[in-house]
Order: sequence, then C-alpha cells, then structure tokens
Amino acid sequence: MVLSCLSLALFVGCGGGSSAAKCVAGATEVCACTATQQGVQTCNSAGAFGTCVCGTTPTTDAGFGDGAAGQLDAIAPGVADGGGAISDAVADLSTTASMPDVPAVGGGGGSGGTGGAGGGPAVDAAMDASADAPVAPGPFPDAAADAGGGEDASSTTPAILSFTASPTTISQGKSSTLSWTVTGATMLSMDQGAGSNLVSVLGMTSRSVTPYQTTTYTLTLNGTASAQVTVTVVPLPSIASFAASPTAVISGGKATLTAAFSGGTGTVDQGIGAVISGSGTSTGPISANTTYTLTVSNAFEGFTTAQVTVMVGVFTATGSLTVARRGHTATLLGSGKVLIAGGNGSANGLASAELYDPASGTFSPTGSMTVARWSHTATLLNNGKVLMAGGWNVSGSLAELYDPASGTFSPTGSMTVARWSHTATLLNNGKVLIAGGEFYNSGGSVASLASAELYDPTAGTFTAASDMTLARTDHTATLLPSGMVLVAGGDGGNGENAVASAELYDPTAGTFSATGNMTMARWSHTATLLGNGKVLIAGGAGGGANTIGPAYGTAELYNPAAGRFTSTGSMTVARNLQMATLLSSEKVLIAGGAQTTSAELYNPTAGTFTATGSMVAERLTGHTATLLSGGKVLIVGGFGVDLSMLASAELYDE
Repeated sequence: MVLSCLSLALFVGCGGGSSAAKCVAGATEVCACTATQQGVQTCNSAGAFGTCVCGTTPTTDAGFGDGAAGQLDAIAPGVADGGGAISDAVADLSTTASMPDVPAVGGGGGSGGTGGAGGGPAVDAAMDASADAPVAPGPFPDAAADAGGGEDASSTTPAILSFTASPTTISQGKSSTLSWTVTGATMLSMDQGAGSNLVSVLGMTSRSVTPYQTTTYTLTLNGTASAQVTVTVVPLPSIASFAASPTAVISGGKATLTAAFSGGTGTVDQGIGAVISGSGTSTGPISANTTYTLTVSNAFEGFTTAQVTVMVGVFTATGSLTVARRGHTATLLGSGKVLIAGGNGSANGLASAELYDPASGTFSPTGSMTVARWSHTATLLNNGKVLMAGGWNVSGSLAELYDPASGTFSPTGSMTVARWSHTATLLNNGKVLIAGGEFYNSGGSVASLASAELYDPTAGTFTAASDMTLARTDHTATLLPSGMVLVAGGDGGNGENAVASAELYDPTAGTFSATGNMTMARWSHTATLLGNGKVLIAGGAGGGANTIGPAYGTAELYNPAAGRFTSTGSMTVARNLQMATLLSSEKVLIAGGAQTTSAELYNPTAGTFTATGSMVAERLTGHTATLLSGGKVLIVGGFGVDLSMLASAELYDE
C-alpha cells in the first residue's frame, strides 16, 4: 500500500521533522529528549516540529485496521502485518484533518508477504472512537493498527514537567513565587499548604505566596498527578529591648544606647552603624531631641526595628520644702534666692514662708506673713522688697511687704477691694497694677471683678484705677515692650464663662481699651512675653472656674504691632493651670497642668512645641516655676496626681 506524505503527516508528522515535506499543524511524534529518555514534539502552524518535551507520550488515532494484531509500518505502505489483506487501509481522514477521504491501496498476500497491487478494493473506513488504543513510544507512534478506530493524534499525555519555588527560603512577611510547567491539563489546582483551601490555577504558570510559617504546596493535575514544593519560612529577627541611658541630656550631653536582639545583625542610624547585642554604644554629643532607630536584619530580607528618643532638657530633684504647699508664690530675689510664701497646706491656708538657696539646693524657713493667704500675688519691687497682695483667707484687703534684708514681713496699705485669683504687674514707672480677680459680693456669692487699682511703693498705698472693659478672673496680664499691659481671657463671670476678649492698659492714660480677641475663649492659660515682643498664649480650658471644660492643647500669638492674635503650633499635651517660663535660650518651658510628668518647649523661630525631659513628679496645678539667675528653672510644690500637697521640688536644665 502506498500512502502519501500528506496523508501520514496527519498521524506521525511525516518523517520526524527531518523530511523536507511539511507536517500538519497539531501532529505529534516521539523524539529523543535525552540519551535515555523519549519525549514528544508537536507540529506548529508553520508546518515544522517544535522543541522536544520530555516525559510525555502521544496518543494515537491511527485509524488503521489489520484484522489481526500486527503493526503497519507507516513508511512502507502496503506491507502486510501477518493477518492477511489490509482491509481498513486508511481511516476517514476528514474526521481529523478536514480533508477528503483518501482511498487506500488494496492488496493481498500471504502471512508476512507483500501485498499485491490488485489484492482488494479501497475502503472508506469510519473511525471507531470506542476502540482507541495508545501505542507505546517508538519511532512512529501513530502507525499502530487499531481494529476499532482511533483517537485524535494531536492530544498530549497529561504530565507535570516542573514545580518550583523562588526563593525557597523567606522571612516572615516576604513572598515566594511558585512556578510550574504542565501538559495535557484539563484540571489544575493547588492547595494553600497542609492539603486545604484548593485554588484553581488552570491557565496559570506561576503564583505568589506569602506563608507565615514553613509550608508545603501541592499542585494537582487532572485530579491524579501531583507534585510538591516547600517554602521554608524563617522567623523575623527579635528585639527584646532598645534603651537609652539617660533618656534626657543637657545640650551637648551624651547617652548610651543598649540593645538586646537575636536572629540577625543590628545597625543604628544617626551615624552610629553596627551594634552588638548586649553592648552599649555612645551617641556622641546631642544638641536637639534625637530619635535613634535600631534595625535588625537577617539574610532573607527580613528585618525588625525599634526606636528610642533622647531628649534635650533634664529635670532633677532638688531639696524639699519645709512644708508641702500649693497655690503659693515664688519670687526671685536680688540675692538669687527664691522666696516661697503662703499657699494652701494639708488643711488650711499658710502664713509661713521659706527661701530656696540655689547654691546649696536647700529650702530654709524665713519670717512668716502677717496673715495666711493663697491664690495671692507676689511682686518684686524696684526697691528689692516683695509686695504680697490679696488671696484667700485674708481679713479684708490686707497687703504686706517682705524685706529680704531682715527676712521679715510687715503690713503696707490695704487694697481698695479684697480679691483673689487676680493679676499683679510691675509697670515701668515702678507702680504695680492689680486687676480683676474674684470677690464675695453683697449677697455672699463669688463674682468676677472688672475693677483695677495701683500700688505706689513710695507712698505704700493703693488707689483705684479705671475699670477693665470686662470683669474677669484667672486671666493673664503681660507687660509689653511698649509699657502697656495685655490682659487676656479668663473667666468672665461667676465661674461659668471663659472669654476670648483681650484689652490693653495704658499707664500714661490710666485706662483700659479693647484689642483683638483671642482665637478661642480660655481661662487658666499662660501668657509669656517672647524675645521678639510677641506674647505666647498656651493651653487653658473652656467653661469656667466652677464648670471646668476640657484642657486645650492649642496656642496662639499676640502681635502688639497688629493688635491681633493668630494661631501657632499646638502643644504635645493638652494642659490647663500649667506653668510657662521664658528660658535664656528664648524658648518657653511648659510644665505641669496635666496628669503626666511630660514637659515641652516652644520654639518661637519654628513656631512649634517639642517634648523635653520629663519632670520628676506629676504636678497638676498650684505649682510654681521660677527662672534662676544661672538659667535653670525651679519647680516647686503643687497638687500631685493623687491631689495631695507636694513638698518636692526639682530643677530643669536645658
């Protein structure tokens, strides 16, 4: 029998791709993959066979029947296979290649003989799909005879050729890419490790995975064939601790950083570099708050970080008061010592006073006031004496003077109105302006005052001044470079009403006049004259003395030239009844006024607040802050976190 190359190409590709004749697209043939392994190559659309794919075998739809069990050599058509004449010489080729039926060459012959030219008629044999028979790999796999018909020769045996992970080892939180090559896939699925959560990946060749722990993935082809790959997960490095000692330094000071870690190598930024677990490393000089970041990394791109901040500005404990107190006054004397006077003790108002000596860091008693008082004012006069005026627990409107030379108090003239929670401001002319505050009205109720008065140290007397434009208590009064006094905010009436209004006192005219309003109503705030002539208003609260609202973290600036307030940066912690002190660096220290030991600095140049070292003790209210001649700030007494009176004191050094 003679079959054309075109006819045979539908089954075996005509000559294994080595013939000059083109093969039919989709046809397959066995090929040598390696020296010891066979594979399959498939005819492409250009009529040429492609790359040999290892590990697969074709299925045959040969369509040749021989009535016996022999094979038909596709290259030598017409050879009998030991069973007699060829009866189904050629299958119905139109079923697989859309071509006309090709008549077979008939022939006859004996067992093992060569068929004759006229041995039998040509037959148009139909394919018998029910008797498909795969043929073992050989030089011509599609030439095996099948008495019952054949299968499409272009199909491929299902196989998983490869299944890999890259990388095979990762750190927690990192990803690996799973890649695979398969043939003959009608179903392809992958589990998510441990044989669960099957996901179809048919039509895909790769997938990214991020396992939390070491995981084995199984790829399953057509429900039977499978392959596995394992992604090993290495734990992230561990940081047990990362600390600085001390946590706050004075400007130019150093700290030691110590870390404890495992599972990787450690480095610290800010120019420090590699560090060893358990060993201390010096930071070098620190001139501003600095945050250091420790990074511990392993060989698989895994890393863990930790941070510690070293702040500039240090609080340290100093000697304790002889008597615990709050609501007292603290006045820097010409000698450099600080006079602490009055306040509220464990039960009642105090008349006692004491002196703090910066040289020895101790407090010692001095003469007592003529009356007990708290929420009063103390003003250092130009003659070196200190005026004590008003306050709770005072009979009438008594005032008195402290003489540092003798260490004694003596009465002076009485105020025109008894008051407490007022302000007292030393004017450029040497007089003292007393403004606002609270008093008991004729009905016995507490009310805010609009009245003001002047104390003349030369005459030792008080005289009434013009009233303010608005009654207020727990306000602030700040002497401006122009000599005027800025009065701002406060409780505007009966302990219920914080106000945003502000006004100016003109010593030359002896009158008050309105100026721009604050950006928000507040009382129990602080007001600090800055080196640039502006006034920093910070914190405070809404409501009033009897109905205290939430503390504020906001701040604003008063510009005397423009006569208005504008917002500035906010504090790091909301506070009211805090203390504010202008430092020699022209920054402002904000301390206390919240249930925290935290303190902060306002930088007028940047218009921002930043944290500084923490106080030794929490001081909610009633404490004092005094700038000493050496540049340190003395913090004294106040209410503690448990509302107890504090006798402790501390020093701040930037």
